[in-house]
Amino acid sequence: MDSPTRDRPADVPAHHQQAGAAIPITIGFRDPSDMLQRLAAPTPLATSPALDPALDPALPRWYALLLRSHALAAPATFDTLLAPSVLYDRVRPHPYQLRVVEQVLREKAPAAILADEVGLGKTIEAGLIYKELALRGLVSSVLVLAPKALLSQWQDELRERFDEDFVLTDEKRFSGFDREPRIICSLPQFVRSFDHIAIRSWDMVIVDEAHLLANPESKRRRCAGLLRARWRLLLTATPVANKVTDLYSLIDLVAPGKLGTRREFENEFVADAATCRIVRPDRLAELRAIVAQVSCRTRRADAEIPFAGRTVYTRDIAPTSAEDALISDVTNYLRALYRRLPAPARNQRGRTSAPAAERSGPRINRGAVIREIMALQQSLSSHPRAIEQSLRRRAESHADERDILLALADRCQTAASAKERLLHEVLADLKGEPALIFTLRLETAAHLREAIRARGSTAECYIGALSRLEREALVARFNAGEISALIATDAGAEGLNLQQRCHVVVNYDLHWNPMRIEQRIGRVHRLGQSRDVSVYNFALSDTIDDYVLRLLYQKINLFTMTVGALETVLSEVQEGELDLEERILDALLRADSPDAIRREVEALGDELVGADQRQHEAISFTERVLA
Repeated sequence: MDSPTRDRPADVPAHHQQAGAAIPITIGFRDPSDMLQRLAAPTPLATSPALDPALDPALPRWYALLLRSHALAAPATFDTLLAPSVLYDRVRPHPYQLRVVEQVLREKAPAAILADEVGLGKTIEAGLIYKELALRGLVSSVLVLAPKALLSQWQDELRERFDEDFVLTDEKRFSGFDREPRIICSLPQFVRSFDHIAIRSWDMVIVDEAHLLANPESKRRRCAGLLRARWRLLLTATPVANKVTDLYSLIDLVAPGKLGTRREFENEFVADAATCRIVRPDRLAELRAIVAQVSCRTRRADAEIPFAGRTVYTRDIAPTSAEDALISDVTNYLRALYRRLPAPARNQRGRTSAPAAERSGPRINRGAVIREIMALQQSLSSHPRAIEQSLRRRAESHADERDILLALADRCQTAASAKERLLHEVLADLKGEPALIFTLRLETAAHLREAIRARGSTAECYIGALSRLEREALVARFNAGEISALIATDAGAEGLNLQQRCHVVVNYDLHWNPMRIEQRIGRVHRLGQSRDVSVYNFALSDTIDDYVLRLLYQKINLFTMTVGALETVLSEVQEGELDLEERILDALLRADSPDAIRREVEALGDELVGADQRQHEAISFTERVLA
């Protein structure tokens, strides 16, 4: 038998030991049945030192765990949820979310469609259901399927709110579908790797934006139907996005055969066989009753969520002359670097996909080069001090470009930052109001901290390198009024909640991933905020950030969209191997003039507008069918 420590059973996280929290029974064992077999073994106590009370004072505690394992090995009743108390310091679910969790576990197990209206937190509900099952030892292997644009969002949510580490399939640490217990996979990757995924049986499969499985003829839908899984959760605000048969496809995934064959479903419930857009009026109530048996749907009007307002200020400023010249020359360098890569192929819809060089012939790690260019571009948009350090680091590993890189880096030392001057003006206008300031680069954060201090104010950096205790101490000082400005990087902002004192967010550097922007604002614009939130977005005039703000984000009213609506829109414009950030970078570095860049960004904005319109139409159609 494994020997646990005296302080607490092996592998039990500290947050599970808080008062009133339920201790998971999987500690040191594979599952409850394993615990039963090993603790209830007929080995005499006198001949087993590990079970001798004289040698092991903790034996009564293990006996108590044995009794609990007997109870948990019995059919689950879910009379009392364990997850909310265990996760108390991480997530505070709304009452309607707890109702959904209870309905799924008690009434709809082992499969359900979570069909809440957009922005009501279906991810939270799915996470709570998973965590409840995991705490009871009922679920171990989990596969999350989602559009590529939402993969990192899922990983962050599961880590931050549910203390669960899921691996993305494109991470270096990913060891294979047959080895990893908790995986997040894109829908295209799911289809490509289905033979490897389908080898095993999964305890739980979660599909986000599940309306993408509505077409029963699509390969992804067929693959999803062939997966072996004990639990299935399908998440979508629009289960009937285009046709009534969309609903059939999803219900047949969670309750196979419940609606008969597709032909039988159409004959019984569809009034217009040609378009499948109208439900027979005399069968509508019956269809809604069937849907209610396998799905949970909360409407915004029923949620009663009190939320503060939000005001957005876009502040652009012309770069200094030295800064403008530096941006132009570094962009030309990045453009030349980018154009040495194989151009992405174009499919029949005009959208980009993986470059031909990656599909055949010598494989080029285009992704690694793109990430390096993206980091350099972020430094360039951030501050002269940030791009200086990035250029010098690159010079160390690229001897053939050393002279040009160092020459550009030297120019950074004399280039003043217009955005930095703008920040001081905004902070002065705030008259001492606490502010959360987001940057993309560590060098920028450190420089701004010293610049703010030099003007007689207080500032600290909240970055990923800080330990948990250091972060908690920093937040306590900020909430106590000892710090006026907290400068955070996106890597450091995980789990940062400042709604108690702060209502100002400054996007000093614009992130090209809209979900990251929303996550930043969510650090203060969350339940418990008593004041309207002010969001300041900075950009240098006539630069790529300026175009993204005016021609893309403002075009879709990004800063007033709900998170759920934003997720759906982004999933639609995701194309092939390029995500939204890479498409913006492609527009910047492929174009030859500012006018061409503007046209590219505006065209991307039009795509987002079209996706948003389609979403509203799908929502309207769903409401007509489901009420």
